[in-house]
Amino acid sequence: MKKTLAAAIISSIFASGASYAANIYQGEDGSEVNVYGRLGYNITDKDTNADDTNGEFDARIGLGGSQPINDQFSVIGWGEYQVGAAEGENAGGDSLTPRYVWAGIDGKEMGKVTGGRVASGLIMFTDIVDVFALSDIAAARQVSSVDDTAVQVFRQDATLQYQNSFNGLDFSAGYIFGNDDVNAFNEVLDYGMNVAVRYNLDLGQGGSLAPVLAYQYNEDKGGNEYNFWGIGATYKIGQFSLGAEYSEDELDTGAANKSKDEVWEVVAIYNLNDDWTLRGGYRNLENTDGDELELKDTTLEAQYHLTSRSSLFTSYVFRDGKNGTSGGFGGDADEDFYQLGLRYEF
Repeated sequence: MKKTLAAAIISSIFASGASYAANIYQGEDGSEVNVYGRLGYNITDKDTNADDTNGEFDARIGLGGSQPINDQFSVIGWGEYQVGAAEGENAGGDSLTPRYVWAGIDGKEMGKVTGGRVASGLIMFTDIVDVFALSDIAAARQVSSVDDTAVQVFRQDATLQYQNSFNGLDFSAGYIFGNDDVNAFNEVLDYGMNVAVRYNLDLGQGGSLAPVLAYQYNEDKGGNEYNFWGIGATYKIGQFSLGAEYSEDELDTGAANKSKDEVWEVVAIYNLNDDWTLRGGYRNLENTDGDELELKDTTLEAQYHLTSRSSLFTSYVFRDGKNGTSGGFGGDADEDFYQLGLRYEF
């Protein structure tokens, strides 16, 4: 089998969180292997004691590819690991922990089926506002109370997922099998399910609009239930884009009251020129009958593009929330923080 090394950077369906991957192997039978990596360093006083400033290293590495079965179907897979990821026992530590690990079948226009720790279709919803270099996803934050592997709702273990796109409609449906990870209630997940739909509207000279609907349900073996739904949209015209979303998630433990988050967020992005991108956003979260967390975050960020794949970031987050009994979210809910960072992708 002849091997070739491609110099071009290509878009990749395997990246599951990477915006692109490099094709490093191409076989005569159509097989290919793609690799993605990210290295970064941040200076920040986020989530630190008093007014301390920390230096934080960030690294990701992902490898995946495809093997054709015939003209219609291919076997596909992707594995991506991160130092300092939010997952598992090594959360925030210096060990490699999995972000995505999955395998599946790509049927082209018939759709794609993947299984494992997949990039959930709910990422179509969270990506509307997940645009900042030092983001924390507030939507669906209570999901890990029932499924310990779902540190973030768009990646969780033991998921079997179907995805397809047709006539401007992107669709995803997933079933989440039980696992052996003990959750906050000393129970294990029984099952879960989710669905997400996005419709891409071309408005011609008026730009483009992409509304999204998302839903997820989880239940553990002790009968604790989790419900999440969200609605949002991204509007783009020229070098400007605007995103907005609203979501609710509810944790039902059988008590008289259910812990409920209501979250709304807006973001704006402006590509000033080839060198500079400016971003701003506001997030509001209020919890009732749970930990009483309140978030009122205003984020301002500037990105300077050193190359097409490497950038300097600087951001400042004004916080005016309340920790309640939560211990905060991504740091003290009432403490501003800043970040200076360098990111290199390959």
